[in-house]
Amino acid sequence: MNFTGYIEGYYGQLLSWENRSRILTALEKNHLKTYFYCPKEDQFHRTNWRNSYPDKWLSEFRSFVTEGNSKNIKIIFGISPGINFKTDNDLQVLIDKILSIAELGIKNIAILFDDLFEESSGELHASIVNECIKNCPDINFFAVPKEYSASQALPDIFSSNYLDEFNKALQPKVPIFWTGSYVVSQHSSLEEIEAWKSAFQRPLIFWDNYFANDYCGPKIVMEPYQSMSLESALRLDGLMINPTGLIEVDLICLDFFGYFLKDNKITAKKYFLNKNFPPEFLDVLKFFEFEVSLKNSKHDSSNIKKLLWAWHHPLKLELYSYLHMIRFILKEQNEGSITALKKRFRM
Repeated sequence: MNFTGYIEGYYGQLLSWENRSRILTALEKNHLKTYFYCPKEDQFHRTNWRNSYPDKWLSEFRSFVTEGNSKNIKIIFGISPGINFKTDNDLQVLIDKILSIAELGIKNIAILFDDLFEESSGELHASIVNECIKNCPDINFFAVPKEYSASQALPDIFSSNYLDEFNKALQPKVPIFWTGSYVVSQHSSLEEIEAWKSAFQRPLIFWDNYFANDYCGPKIVMEPYQSMSLESALRLDGLMINPTGLIEVDLICLDFFGYFLKDNKITAKKYFLNKNFPPEFLDVLKFFEFEVSLKNSKHDSSNIKKLLWAWHHPLKLELYSYLHMIRFILKEQNEGSITALKKRFRM
């Protein structure tokens, strides 16, 4: 795979430059190759994409790119110009912004059309990317279509007017990011991946929201990566995780992702045991799985109480709200009023 690594593409969190540097170090350690910068909370990425970045940000981003290059990590810069795009004027604004970012040492640019609220055609979105390619010949371009999962394609990926227009018009060598059958896909089979590759006939990079929690916070998923088999993953041109923006959590998720790509089947218990986590934490690891069991709640409540009041660790600061929520759910789990909460957390 040409692209493996970290997507800073979630809602609700924005990393500091110090923590982005920590992510680069974790990518290098885990032999991952790519950092995709496209945070929704960066106002200049999406909401105010037409506006130029402040000088201070440009200087910090240049240093970030330089550090990535020194670690042989590709930095993909993302911009999301789909909101109220006016073809004539905005196209030049977009091209000028891309060229200004390229001056910082960026060679990889992604144009994103995800999560738009207005109607737009696949042909228009493809033409925007194509014009950028024409005017920026030294840049490698990527794209995220408006329909970026099978569940969003109407009626399906083979019959969607939007995807048909987008795929036919977009230059054939441009890779697209795809989240799978759903926006958050739990298991993607080899057959599904082959079907997507057949439908698009272009490089396909899987944008994996398995660890993401911007839609279900404060839940945290920290377990061995299992969105697909390694055999399936190797059929893709890229596989990248979009996690949480909580730095201690994300470093752990990157470790699990790195183990997966090295075919190291380490268990969560062994991973945290090797890092000297307390036995109470090891006993409640099931609450950090994608799907959670609520069995043995009395013992779990006791462990969580100890973690809340007597455990001190940088990770605990990021888990604090979730641990409190688990304790509440365990206490009230038989009450009908929290059924929706359990469903939200896949309990």
